[in-house]
Amino acid sequence: MQITVKNIHKSLNENGYICGVPFAASITSAIKTKPVSGAFLYGPAGTGKSFLPITLSKTLGIEMFFYQCAPGTREDDLVLKMFPSENTKSGVEIKKSTVFKAAEASHKKPVMLVLDEWDKTRPTADGFFLDFLQYGRLSIPGSEINANLENMFIFFTANDERDFHEALLRRFPKIDVNPLAPSLVMSALMLTHDGHPHLGNAIKLYEQAVMSGMSKPATIQEIRQLLDAISFLGEGSNWNDLVYQYVTKTPENHKLLFDAKDVEYTDITDSVELDVDSFTGEMHNKKKEKKNKVLMPKKVQYHTSTKPVENDKDMPKDSEIYGMYDYDDTNYSIHAHQSMAYGKVADDTSNVNEFEVMHGKLIRKKPLQLLNVGEYIQKSRRINGEVVFVDSNCKRTDLRWMPRWENWQIRRCSKTEVVARYIHTPRNEDDADGFTLDMRWTDTDGLVLICTSQRLNSIARYFKAGRTKPFLTSDSWLTDRTGLAIANDIRSIRQLGLLNIRNLINHTHIQYSEILHNDDTLPACFTQVVGGASSINDTGDFIEYNSKGFTMRINTNSEYIDYLKISIDIHGTPTHTALQGLSELSKQFHRYDYGEGIPVYKAVTVNSKKISAHLKPRGWKPQGRSRRIMSKCYRSLRGYPINLYFMDDIAIFSYKFKPYNDNKDVRVFSNAVKTVNQLAKSVENIG
Repeated sequence: MQITVKNIHKSLNENGYICGVPFAASITSAIKTKPVSGAFLYGPAGTGKSFLPITLSKTLGIEMFFYQCAPGTREDDLVLKMFPSENTKSGVEIKKSTVFKAAEASHKKPVMLVLDEWDKTRPTADGFFLDFLQYGRLSIPGSEINANLENMFIFFTANDERDFHEALLRRFPKIDVNPLAPSLVMSALMLTHDGHPHLGNAIKLYEQAVMSGMSKPATIQEIRQLLDAISFLGEGSNWNDLVYQYVTKTPENHKLLFDAKDVEYTDITDSVELDVDSFTGEMHNKKKEKKNKVLMPKKVQYHTSTKPVENDKDMPKDSEIYGMYDYDDTNYSIHAHQSMAYGKVADDTSNVNEFEVMHGKLIRKKPLQLLNVGEYIQKSRRINGEVVFVDSNCKRTDLRWMPRWENWQIRRCSKTEVVARYIHTPRNEDDADGFTLDMRWTDTDGLVLICTSQRLNSIARYFKAGRTKPFLTSDSWLTDRTGLAIANDIRSIRQLGLLNIRNLINHTHIQYSEILHNDDTLPACFTQVVGGASSINDTGDFIEYNSKGFTMRINTNSEYIDYLKISIDIHGTPTHTALQGLSELSKQFHRYDYGEGIPVYKAVTVNSKKISAHLKPRGWKPQGRSRRIMSKCYRSLRGYPINLYFMDDIAIFSYKFKPYNDNKDVRVFSNAVKTVNQLAKSVENIG
């Protein structure tokens, strides 16, 4: 069998050792350790420290040599054993011990040596074993043993009864074998007792046993025996007696389990009688109990709270991962709410909101656009983890407008690649949480930004900081107002991020947003816009109106309860009434005063050095002193101008449509869209 995390995890569980992928990863790395494979296994009694190497030897298909250390075990005991004998003059016969036999066998095949409860040995045994772990040598009277360390897997188990020699600890990795997570215990129990009416109670018992401080918490085998006994006894089952018989086994442990929930109890005899309702989280009436004694706890449902979502698919490559969060109830729930709100619920429970549960993590394999960082973080700000944003339109020259760019540590820099890191450490309590940004830019893929933070909203704050010219407009209310800003007021482009402007080349039709006051009286223009809707879709988070030539979406689930965000997508020619209503909407909210009108725009990639020379002979004139803004009036547009803004290799043609409330409005709007698109196409073809 090839030694991989996936294979080890799968094989251990199939052979009865229940564990999660992170634990299997620790074991896999340990058996790959050089010069000798293995580890120190630490943990309380009953957690499976001894069972692990036994199962692992079966998994790897190798012979195991097991030595059970006893109190006071000396180093000589590990190598040689002395037995009474009538065949020797001394009356004593010396035989090879476990370590000796394992060392000899290692020259022929791989072997596993298990030194169980090493903390019971004398401290001098630590120093005695140092040379063996480094060079495979053991010195005994009359000879020296040499082992083939490449063929040896050595595991020490210990309960922390004594401190080990530091040099010995440094030879091996240390793995804590803690009590299993309840979800894993549930998975193990469901293999043998799926559907048992008291399976939920058994999980509650396990959790309480772990928290109680018992010398040995409940094991899976003990809980299985308990459930078998309940099935056999049926109505005659007594929870208190069975828990004592199969789990606690001593009055001291029974009392510790009882005290774990601080349940008041006064009738304590030789063994404490458990409050059975504590396993359901409820308190029972003790006066009533004397009249009608409760022998078994109320059955606890377990189907939604403890069974884990598992996925044994291979982990994708690092380059294919665009988000990674811990798989827990909070993170899964946040994404599940988003999936349900947008009607994107998957058939498989392991897929949620474009994330997939894989080996204890929520993995996203689809890119997140950096332009949407504000909206994404608004929905996921409570999540801790790592997420990757991309922007293929970002240019190398744009990087210098990154907030606090002078504080980035650049690790690589060339015309085709830039690699850098920024670490933000909170300066005071009022400062944003700490976070790390890793960035790689290439001339082929653009920008890839890896964000690691305890609170993702710290990333949004970072992009709001900065310069006169924003690198990115991260505010979720403003990111899709770019088209409106350019078309209605060319000067307002200064408020928009470079990346937002560059993204316009991806717009195949008009897209922008508006903001309305969320009060009881919506403006009359709202009715004009939605009155002719052919279909209405209400998902709970937004209402979508589909009309002739356009779609309008109203976000009804926002942290800004005083406002409504309206997103508009014009993909055709709306009716005359709709054009009037859409134009009027733009002046209802005056915080961002772009004026009344509908944006008509088109952006394309061009050779910026040749644009002016191409357009000046055709009647285009610069606006004021700016060399980046030109305009030309068109008779078909009632004499109003089309504006041109160009930066680097992008040209943006824009026109602000304002209806005259006559029968020519629809024709003028159609002409504007056609003219802007034709102009964009003409300059795009310039060599």
